[in-house]
Amino acid sequence: MKQKLKNNISEKQVEDSLVANLFLVKKFLNIEGDLKLIARQLRLREGEQKLDLLFLGGRNLYLIELKITKFAETFIEQVINYRKELKELQDSGELIAGEILSYLFVIESNRSDLELAEKSNITIINYNPVDILSEYYKNLTLVAPFLRLKPNDYGVFSLGLINRAINQLGNGETKRKQIAQNIHLSENSVKNHLTIAQEFSLVRERKRNYFLTDLGEEYFLAGRNDALIDKLTENQLAIVKNVIAKEPFYSSTVFGIYCMVESAFLLARNSYPIKLNELQKMFRIVSGKISEWQAEKTLSTTTYTFLNFAIELELLGKIGKDIVITPAGFRFVLMLQLHKSIEMIDSLSYI
Repeated sequence: MKQKLKNNISEKQVEDSLVANLFLVKKFLNIEGDLKLIARQLRLREGEQKLDLLFLGGRNLYLIELKITKFAETFIEQVINYRKELKELQDSGELIAGEILSYLFVIESNRSDLELAEKSNITIINYNPVDILSEYYKNLTLVAPFLRLKPNDYGVFSLGLINRAINQLGNGETKRKQIAQNIHLSENSVKNHLTIAQEFSLVRERKRNYFLTDLGEEYFLAGRNDALIDKLTENQLAIVKNVIAKEPFYSSTVFGIYCMVESAFLLARNSYPIKLNELQKMFRIVSGKISEWQAEKTLSTTTYTFLNFAIELELLGKIGKDIVITPAGFRFVLMLQLHKSIEMIDSLSYI
């Protein structure tokens, strides 16, 4: 016996998703060309019910009544009444002229239901609410690319390692090969160091030459040129933390540090101090890397990298296999949450 699934999605949620994704509406209606929303939840003269959606496409009006249930005959009468009132509005000049094409969206109907609706010039569209909300998410990722952002591990286990390459750029060198020779590293290692620097907006590349950005120049001047060159100064720490806090989705590396601190913050609500093995599991989930980080070694190495970054930035602390959030880390999380929310709200305004 087929188990009946409980539906906890509302008509409004489906309607919101359709309005935000007119391409999907056109696909359901099997039309091409522009489609414009004329009215939503339009209250007509008769009764208390409201017409869900009314679109204009070419010379036609598209009436859509949306239901989150199986087909019922009463829906036919409801659509007919809506259509009748729309025609009256057209006759009085209150609504643009054009043929009114009527559609009824339901989650399930059979052949006889389709035939019954067709007799009244109503087209039934069977749909899955989950599919529509999934399409909404896909559409959202087009205007909010940070939703697809995932951390990458470039094999650089300490942020301070980039300082030697940064200093070379600050002293006028621009070629990666020459930088590698000057600091006695492989060119591939220097490439990874410069990539990390680019991910923090410290370096830019043009025609295979590397240059410090304005922020990179500030970072360079805040550094040192001695035996402790690989250790970030207080001012360098402040610069990097400011980049992450203000733009947590700037790059994969920045996002990875954000994910690490966020993972620790979420786990702290359950137990404290945080256990390293639990942090690894949460970090994989928050990073969106469940499928990629299947191997234990990969997960362990990547967790070590971003945990070390967070420790260098004095956001997290580690004693044995216990992880703690520093006072600066707790303040940092609040800044992250603020700027993350601002960016997400800005993205939602485009759909």
